[in-house]
Amino acid sequence: MKNIVELLVGNLREKAEYKAAVKLLKNLPEDYQYVYKAIETYMYNVTFSEETFSILLDIMESFAVASQAGKPILSVTGEDVGSFCDNLLNKFHVKDWRDVKREELNKKICSRFSIESSKQPTTGA
Repeated sequence: MKNIVELLVGNLREKAEYKAAVKLLKNLPEDYQYVYKAIETYMYNVTFSEETFSILLDIMESFAVASQAGKPILSVTGEDVGSFCDNLLNKFHVKDWRDVKREELNKKICSRFSIESSKQPTTGA
């Protein structure tokens, strides 16, 4: 029964976490909100993972702590916010679109040449 409910209304725990996160975001200073929204957009545009939501929640919580301590937002992320994001995604081994497209390409080639999918074509010159 739970699976049917989740299909109809989504994961209730994640929805509750999301609502709490939105409330937390609204309480952050404007600069923090701006950077968070930019990070969220970036991560959802480059990743293909359910882990992204969890990482974003962790970022928001760390932003809340830093803002309460009176730290400027860029002291948390650094000036290269893109690298900040990429480092987190790499740390948690989150797949991005290149990973997905690479896997699709390799499956297509393996299928065409009857290669087992566990064996990847080698690059050669």
